[in-house]
Amino acid sequence: MEVLTTPRIVVDFFTHSYRISGHLDIRRLTLSEMLNDRTTNFLVVDDAYVSPIDRPGEIIASYPYATLVKGNLTLVLAARQEDVLPRKQSYGSYYGAYLYKIFLTVPTFEVSGYLRLSARVDLRRILALEAEDFLLVVDGRIRSSVRPDIVFNAGGLLVNKRQIGAFCIEESD
Repeated sequence: MEVLTTPRIVVDFFTHSYRISGHLDIRRLTLSEMLNDRTTNFLVVDDAYVSPIDRPGEIIASYPYATLVKGNLTLVLAARQEDVLPRKQSYGSYYGAYLYKIFLTVPTFEVSGYLRLSARVDLRRILALEAEDFLLVVDGRIRSSVRPDIVFNAGGLLVNKRQIGAFCIEESD
């Protein structure tokens, strides 16, 4: 039986207007698995802090827990890749030989980082045909398009595919 060493992680959730920071229990499912779980449209976060998206350091409210509607999330950030990857792609197993540098836009933010895939595929198909609602980006960085001084770095982040405005791939040799 597999035992995770970190049962709770700190996660930042971004909507169109707010950043919600809180703790998430990942003993049963990783962050990616929770967000892409089609059996529920909600996610419960403990110790939730709410900040305006243009002033992410200013806490306007805090709650013992918050229920988030997954479809309304734009981005989700975690410090470590291991906490975001589906279990089949992490914890000692093979998780992708091909690394694609990407740039994409979502409301209020631009995202850069890498897609890690197990095979060479037409990346445009990922947006249209893959079953997951959230696209996994490793070694990611998001920057506010309105206030470029607001930048977040993450070992792993998940982007709601329905929120993507532009999707760009850096060609490799």
